[in-house]
Amino acid sequence: MSEPVVDDHAVDNAAVDDDPGGADRRTGGCRVLRVVSALNYGGTEIRTAELLPRLAEAGTEMHLVTLSDRIGPGPLAGVVDRCGGSVTPIPLDQRFPLRFHRLLRRLRPDVVHVDCANFSGVPLTLARLAGVPGRVAHFRGDDNQPRTLPRRVVRWAGGRLLRAGATDILGVSPSSLTFGYRPDWADDPRCQVVLNGLDLDRLRQPSDCDLRTMIGAGAGDLVCVSVGRGSPEKRRWLIPPVLAALRAEGVSAHAVLVGPGEAGDDARVRAAAAAGVADRVHLLGARDDVGGLLRQADVVIHPSCLEGMPGGVLEPVALGIGTVACDLPGVRFIRDHLPGVTIVDIDAAPQVWAAAVLVAAAHTTATDPTDAVDRFDRSVFAIDTAAATHLEIYRRHRRHRTSPTPQPQHVRPQGRPPVDSER
Repeated sequence: MSEPVVDDHAVDNAAVDDDPGGADRRTGGCRVLRVVSALNYGGTEIRTAELLPRLAEAGTEMHLVTLSDRIGPGPLAGVVDRCGGSVTPIPLDQRFPLRFHRLLRRLRPDVVHVDCANFSGVPLTLARLAGVPGRVAHFRGDDNQPRTLPRRVVRWAGGRLLRAGATDILGVSPSSLTFGYRPDWADDPRCQVVLNGLDLDRLRQPSDCDLRTMIGAGAGDLVCVSVGRGSPEKRRWLIPPVLAALRAEGVSAHAVLVGPGEAGDDARVRAAAAAGVADRVHLLGARDDVGGLLRQADVVIHPSCLEGMPGGVLEPVALGIGTVACDLPGVRFIRDHLPGVTIVDIDAAPQVWAAAVLVAAAHTTATDPTDAVDRFDRSVFAIDTAAATHLEIYRRHRRHRTSPTPQPQHVRPQGRPPVDSER
């Protein structure tokens, strides 16, 4: 699927040209400029796309900057466009500071909200120089992987700018602030944990697909689903050995992998499956009926080794589907608030995963889906709670305008692939 590319001239025009239809139509709302990296089917994009309609309904005018030369795939750009905002690609080159500053002058946002870990310090510093009242840094993952020297230098420099320029520092979990910002984050009054809200309405949407029929699973076969894009940290290639370990215990199982693939990662999954379970591993790719597929699962397997607040765990648990995941801080946080999570060590053998799968499948059998959804609606993960927290932060920094402010030219995404199939 091709992606619309915005050339250098179009990017600059989006930053400086007036939009005749861009008068401020808000009634007491806030104008927010959200900055993300390259658009994809990532958890940041999906969770923000779910949240945005609620923010827009409450009067928030959301505009988006992607730090790329193109508008990539995923749901977020389309949602911003439908809610009346603009999408502006500004690649990270020598002209980025000037272009970003021009966009800030034209939009005059109340808040700049950046989802780029410690690099958030760069656009937040530019926002501070432009006089933007609210400057929000948002940590989305546990930055606890080994770092090269150049990466440590960039992280240190960005962190210093962030500490000087941010008015609010958010994390999707306590661990995302511990590993991403600093261990003593609780001593910084700007820091706040804002849990990812989850849109259950999307997960309730039906699927036209009969999963067992599509994959050729028998009535007694165990259907294991995993949702995540084909990237190294998702470790999807660990799933075929788990099927082999289940077979060794006399359990017939299938694995269904949902999410946009990547050629090298897909090849690694197929190579792992070639050891006796090739007919039991099914790569479905990107889907727009994830909730419907999850509701047909006996168990969910989530072998990712790097997460903040993993949607690939939160979504099935919200539906009452038992889930096996690695021992990560975000996973433990979910387990502490909702039942249905079985945790294994990151380096656990396939036999350990197989035993955990059977425990999780038993939870699915014993759980009433309606009870699971009701419990989730009352939990700390409810999307209305996340929306209310965002609105409180944004409104705290709202400017008082006396005249309309022109907006940048809309760059409308085209030819988007299916949404909702990545975490």
